[in-house]
Amino acid sequence: HSPDIVKRWVNEVQEAVHNANDMVQFHALSLLYEIKKNDRLAVTKIVTQLTRTSMSSPLGVCLLIRYIGTILDDDMSASSSRMVMQFLESSLRHRSEIVIYEAAKAICTLPNVEQRDLSPAISVLQLFLSSPKPTLRYAAMRCLSEVAVRQPAAIVKCNDDMEALISDPNRSIATLAITTLLKTGTESSVDRLMKQISSFMNEIADEFKIVVV
Repeated sequence: HSPDIVKRWVNEVQEAVHNANDMVQFHALSLLYEIKKNDRLAVTKIVTQLTRTSMSSPLGVCLLIRYIGTILDDDMSASSSRMVMQFLESSLRHRSEIVIYEAAKAICTLPNVEQRDLSPAISVLQLFLSSPKPTLRYAAMRCLSEVAVRQPAAIVKCNDDMEALISDPNRSIATLAITTLLKTGTESSVDRLMKQISSFMNEIADEFKIVVV
């Protein structure tokens, strides 16, 4: 209950981040961040150190990626910033789908991210659009929809995949596909899309109709 008591065990917590057990790694990193979160320099140091190691816990890596997002806006050196970006890009090739998505989302939500840095993340999300898992299709579609607001040209290559999702049985995914295509399509593709919307509108709930309109 006392932060000071917990802080006395910070060395043990740091050692636990490298524990062989995945869940121990995850909880240790979460606790270590809570102890250090008011010290931005310390958080930056922890994050940059862990990007050089290979955590076995997918949940732990997801946490690390989220913490990276909190520090990239701060005064990091150019070399540290580049190293962190390289870690995010390497996480796009992780064995775990949750880590891949978390890394793609982190890259896509970086402020002032350039299109060349977005491209690997968009390619991963494009693959998720054809996943048999509705959760992955929805997550990828939601992320691409947010990118379309800021950089619609970056996701034009996904247009054909998104058009295929208009008939997705999950109407949340289909609604996101339509609204995103309206932001990224050409005049001819939007015209074609408008012809499909009328029948689509009869199949969805009022809340989705409002979004499309």
